[in-house]
Amino acid sequence: MQTYLRRSSILVFLILCAILFLTFNPLFNNHAQARSYKPWVGTTIGWVNVLMDTTAGAPVATRYAPDTKVTILAIVSGQAIQPGDPNWYRISTTFYSLPLYIYSRLIIPLKSFWGKNSGTFPKYGKVIVVHLSQGRLYAYQSGKQVFSTAVITGRSALPTPTGIFHVFAKFNHTTFYSPWPKDSSYWYAPTHINYALEFLRGGYYLHDSWWHTVYGPGTSGWHYDPVYGWQWGTHGCVAMPSSAAYWLYKWAPVGITVQIEK
Repeated sequence: MQTYLRRSSILVFLILCAILFLTFNPLFNNHAQARSYKPWVGTTIGWVNVLMDTTAGAPVATRYAPDTKVTILAIVSGQAIQPGDPNWYRISTTFYSLPLYIYSRLIIPLKSFWGKNSGTFPKYGKVIVVHLSQGRLYAYQSGKQVFSTAVITGRSALPTPTGIFHVFAKFNHTTFYSPWPKDSSYWYAPTHINYALEFLRGGYYLHDSWWHTVYGPGTSGWHYDPVYGWQWGTHGCVAMPSSAAYWLYKWAPVGITVQIEK
């Protein structure tokens, strides 16, 4: 009798272990339908919550800062935070560890969405591209160009940075203050700005510039403005006419990708 009870207890224990294994092992849980593909490395586009399930209300495991590198192991279907996009990325450190998820729109590939000068763009979402040599900014939506404007970019001593960035703050009617002292050749008086989109910490913006009337190639250096006289390019920002900055401010959401190329 005791032998029978002992064997029964062992059997029950093994069954419970099997149930727990099937419940929590990623190979058998409700996300087992994850579409398998080659892992790749991406970066977060802002502060993001790392969740324990594919819904916005799931428990938060941790929080990642902007530009955190993340290894994507799989893509799974979950809550469509944005209409038509139910994709979530699984970012667990190993395939057999507890699954963790980030909504797909919050991560971009470590490299550009598109090859350099390839002319191909993401099939969804919004992207801003600035070509420094062209002195021009382009806006793309769902792979199609929807806007373009001539711009002024940073002078040689204070160049506009190149690379992939993300708008993390937007300002409507603000004032820029010079970080340089008055005795510096870079100093400027407090300047009213109507529309500004900050894409890099340290004071780098896409913004309007009412004190310029000439934009495009050659304006990043010493050039002549028929209204305001001789001028330099910017202190590293991407400046544009007020009408263009207004359009961009209305169209571009916080988190949008900004790619700046030479």
